[in-house]
Amino acid sequence: MVLRKQEILAYCAAGVAFHMIASAFNFYYVKVFINHYHIEETWFQIAQTFHMVWTSVSNPLFAYIQDGSKLKISRTRRESILYCGPLFAFSFIVPWIPWGESSWLVGLHLIITFFLWDTMFTFIGLAVSSLFTEISRDTEDRIKLTRYAQMASILGGPSVMLLEFTSDSLHNFKAFQITSVCVAVCACSLFYYSGLNAHTEYDVKKIEKYELAKNSRVNVKKEPYTNQVCQIFYDRNFIAFIVSNFCHAFHKTFLNSFIAIVCDQLISEDDVPLSVRKLFYGGVSLMSTLVIITVTTFVSRYSYYYVIRSAFAYIVFAGIVMLHIGQDHPWCLMVFLLADNCASGTTFSLFNMPLADIADDNKSKYNRKHPISSTVFGISALLSKPAMSLSPMVTVSILNHYGYSELKNNTVEASHELKHAMFLLICLYPIAIGIVQLIAWSFFDIKQKTVQINVL
Repeated sequence: MVLRKQEILAYCAAGVAFHMIASAFNFYYVKVFINHYHIEETWFQIAQTFHMVWTSVSNPLFAYIQDGSKLKISRTRRESILYCGPLFAFSFIVPWIPWGESSWLVGLHLIITFFLWDTMFTFIGLAVSSLFTEISRDTEDRIKLTRYAQMASILGGPSVMLLEFTSDSLHNFKAFQITSVCVAVCACSLFYYSGLNAHTEYDVKKIEKYELAKNSRVNVKKEPYTNQVCQIFYDRNFIAFIVSNFCHAFHKTFLNSFIAIVCDQLISEDDVPLSVRKLFYGGVSLMSTLVIITVTTFVSRYSYYYVIRSAFAYIVFAGIVMLHIGQDHPWCLMVFLLADNCASGTTFSLFNMPLADIADDNKSKYNRKHPISSTVFGISALLSKPAMSLSPMVTVSILNHYGYSELKNNTVEASHELKHAMFLLICLYPIAIGIVQLIAWSFFDIKQKTVQINVL
């Protein structure tokens, strides 16, 4: 299927909407529930544990629904986005409406938030990721899609910056709530446009097959879902990707959720004005996007395998350098965090390409007429998303051990030990994670295929 402008715009619209609300949710939910709602650590850990359990159910369930069921909302990727995109936008608003001050009520609020958010995040995320795989099988087309999607995400990237300035860094919570509703409405509109126009060759065949079976009342024999899952688990490339992606999800979640918390403690207003920090928080996503757009040129020339490996090597090197510089250089710390976010964002944006190649390789290996894209992306999410809960659980536990819980009411200042622990986390996380990723990524061997395609 020739990649047309309509498909590019539809995919970009879905990507912008997804990025617009996901980046804001990840940036604010920890800060809001800890600093604004004052959730107890016990309830925070319970909610995160529930999140991991529900993730283990939702990912394979929705992957099966999208790849194997005959429900109208999941017959095509386009219809999945059309019908469930508005629900995803609604789930973004839920955490910003307080339910009460009781500790159990705040804890229940976070649990329900995770349930609604992860349900829609998973369903729409699988649909958008599968759309990337199925719009085109050509590597250059996929690179082009990545580049255009990042260009378009510049429109959605500043959502954090917008929320920072309108709410005065959450000091005006009412303004934060109003702006969040506006962001959700914009995302809903973009999902609707994508749902109307995101057609793929596979979706056309899928609808024709469904209508034929419906009219003739013939049951089409389907391969057992357990067989598909086992085939994916036996794929060495998939295992290598999962280890790398799990570490990346842990690192990226830490950066998204704790960068504002850490900078507020390690960087004083005397060193860096608050207005500059607001610009920094909002500009991190934008700068990451610009870097990704630039990097896609190197992906065309050297393949995504080598670009991702270089990003892993960089975060190890940068972490060691920052550890040597020390925490008493706030501007160096901000540059380091900005570069670390850019490297992490670049890797995240390119991770759709190896998964798409894994889905294509699986289709060829087992002679399928249609790639099981949702199953591949769903199993990947199932194994990597627990890191998104583990990261805040581990980090909050470490910070509270050094007295962070005493800062909730702004009655005391952070101790030297707490600040030093925050600095060590900033440096040691990328060092340890990057080393594991480099080792795991060395076992990914579809790179040979990718290099060959890029050269032709």
